[in-house]
Amino acid sequence: MKRKNIAVCITGFDLEYEMDVVYGVYKRCQELGHNVFVFFNPTKKPQHGLDLVISETVRNGEMMVYKLINYDMIDGIVIFGESLLDEDTYFEIGRKAKEHGIPIINVDDLFHDNEKRIIMSNKYAMSAIVEHLITEHGLTKIDFIGGIEFGNVQSTERLEAYKATLEKHGIPFDKSRVYYGEFWRKAIDCTEEILKKPELPEAIVCANDTMAFFCMDTLKKHGLKIPDDVIVTGFDALSDCKDYSPTPTTVKRATFKSGKVAVDLLIDMMNGKEPDDITYVDSILVKGQSCGCIPFQKYEDMSYNERYFYYNDFKEFTRYILDMNCDFANIKESKHLFDSLYRGSSIFKFDKIYICINSELEKNQEKINIDEDISPWTVPETMVSMFIFKHGVPIGTEFPTSQLIPEPIDDKDAPVAYAFAPLYFKNVFIGYMAGIPSTIDIEGDLLSTWLTTISNNAGSFYMNNKLEKALEELELLNLHDPLTGLYNRRGLNKYEKEFMNETIENGKFLSVICADVDGLKIINDSYGHEEGDVAITTCSKTLVEVFPKDSICVRTGGDEFLILASFDNEDDPDKMIKQVYDRIKELNENEHFPYKVGCSCGHMTLKPDKDTDLTAVKSEADSRMYIEKHRRKTIRKF
Repeated sequence: MKRKNIAVCITGFDLEYEMDVVYGVYKRCQELGHNVFVFFNPTKKPQHGLDLVISETVRNGEMMVYKLINYDMIDGIVIFGESLLDEDTYFEIGRKAKEHGIPIINVDDLFHDNEKRIIMSNKYAMSAIVEHLITEHGLTKIDFIGGIEFGNVQSTERLEAYKATLEKHGIPFDKSRVYYGEFWRKAIDCTEEILKKPELPEAIVCANDTMAFFCMDTLKKHGLKIPDDVIVTGFDALSDCKDYSPTPTTVKRATFKSGKVAVDLLIDMMNGKEPDDITYVDSILVKGQSCGCIPFQKYEDMSYNERYFYYNDFKEFTRYILDMNCDFANIKESKHLFDSLYRGSSIFKFDKIYICINSELEKNQEKINIDEDISPWTVPETMVSMFIFKHGVPIGTEFPTSQLIPEPIDDKDAPVAYAFAPLYFKNVFIGYMAGIPSTIDIEGDLLSTWLTTISNNAGSFYMNNKLEKALEELELLNLHDPLTGLYNRRGLNKYEKEFMNETIENGKFLSVICADVDGLKIINDSYGHEEGDVAITTCSKTLVEVFPKDSICVRTGGDEFLILASFDNEDDPDKMIKQVYDRIKELNENEHFPYKVGCSCGHMTLKPDKDTDLTAVKSEADSRMYIEKHRRKTIRKF
């Protein structure tokens, strides 16, 4: 039976709530034999209260990963709608899923009710903590540090649960015991306000663990002991709790269980069953040292060996990022662009990694036109695989973007789990990283730093390459005649001295050949300037074809040309001028121009030395060309 493919859309790769849900999705899919495709953008939403704004460019770039979803190969979607940086992306995913008949489960999103949802109950969880303080510790004086005062559903739910539990036990609700720490550092100010009261509360209930940490730090700063002087509780059971002293009593939201439930609901929907609009999953109380239920143990300092490895890991990663930047700066060819990623792939314990680059960037490096640009924020039809890590796909392999990876998905023997993250630079979608992580427990901030470094350096490489090509084209326009492609006078001025010096060094003859199109004014007047241009280009092509390849061929005026050429023999220029005449005669016979194309040439040839006046040589060649032109005109007349 064909495996089902479950897509997960999420912001960040280590947010403790979301990634624990992803782990639940992964484990349930493993049990059922389904594949998992995690589409994630590494940049997280700023914490409330932090003065950070995500720019439009970053938001657009981060959201590009969701444009990769191939809805024809996906059977179900788990989405974290509230976590996405851009609401339009959330609605676009929902719309396309509906068009393809794909069921969606939205996890822990209190703001959108478009899809079937799983909600992790805040009310039950907060009630469990307050109930614990009242029934097991006999407390009645309980202050509350909530989240955001207005407009935040989670904050409101947790406060209401606190109030309801007090009332359940006949404890009057006192509004003066409620503070708002905005889920962040404002909890410090709240704690300072509590300390100004004439009587300390018996407990301070915080609406998340982060505020509990700030609260306990402030209490300890004032010399208070926890839980002897005051009990403090948190909410969320962050991984940081185990490293804090005292460990906070908190609640663990049923994130892992929610992931497993999400998969089961998707399977039910695929089988025609209609789940409730909202499925609630209850959280559980986690007792800690901050309420006295767990004996306090003195924090043991890490051994030297533990400290060495703990800090060395971060130092090594920083050194690695610096080395990456240095390596990128020296890259000349795109096939070596991602060589420095082998070490990072091992650091983050990937079982397999592909770097998939926008084919418009990679395949058209030699065809860049400064008048054209890659459309911003577009996904090309094809990508190019540019990195080999534990797979055999050659660098430069082009494949359809809809395929997601450059080789068939190998899920014959067991289900697989892939993760996809965007790579972008300014307003250009560079491509994406696709990989099989060996663990969901990845240090997301470091992963985000790594991906950002890859994006910035790859973007700089491709954009600098484009800039170099543009400069080459500008130089071409600046030094060359647009009609014939020959050098113009600026090109001649730039290269003529170098050419003469090489001729002197090689002991060769220098020849300056001046040429002029015969009868151009008559052609223009009788047949139009377009035909005059034909006569000019016919003569210019003939001159280029006849004279040596290393010659400098210049269009010095409307119908005038100059060639700098070097020869071993002094009489070679006369032979070549005769070839020019013969070829033009042949063209007149074969091309059937309505007029006769003609070209008159004169030259000055000498063995140059450092005292040779090139300007005088060019003047003499020009004079001889006019003598030749008059001679040929006289011949044509008679």
